[in-house]
Amino acid sequence: MAWLVDHVFAVREAATNNLKKLTQKFGKIWAQNTIIPKVLAMSSNPNYLHRMTTLFCVNVLHDVCGKDITTKIMLPTVLRMGSDAVANVRFNVAKTLQKIGPTLDYKQVDLSRPPLHTEVKPVLDRLSRDQDIDVKYFAQEALVVLCLN
Repeated sequence: MAWLVDHVFAVREAATNNLKKLTQKFGKIWAQNTIIPKVLAMSSNPNYLHRMTTLFCVNVLHDVCGKDITTKIMLPTVLRMGSDAVANVRFNVAKTLQKIGPTLDYKQVDLSRPPLHTEVKPVLDRLSRDQDIDVKYFAQEALVVLCLN
């Protein structure tokens, strides 16, 4: 976990890939209880690079963790990060939503929650009107790819 906050990107990237391998080995319940809470906690770190690492981890972990963990545990953090003060974080939120979109259940998670497109689409719509041109671009691309436009 300490490698996730290293100042060298290649070290953070290797650590992220190691988390995926560990999750494949020990299972998604282990990941849900052991590493995902620590990864999501980094989303509030004052250092924007640590917040970006949260998004990179979600990008890598969503496919091994599956729909339920991605939708119920990781997605709320990604959506919240769409309001980050740093443009690089915001455009990576759009890229992450595009990447994890196929894993999410857009029809209905459970009977007590509204359809997910009512959560994802508003964030991408807001980001598509962002003042930063890169944030706009990646949000608009995600809306098209996810058929939410």
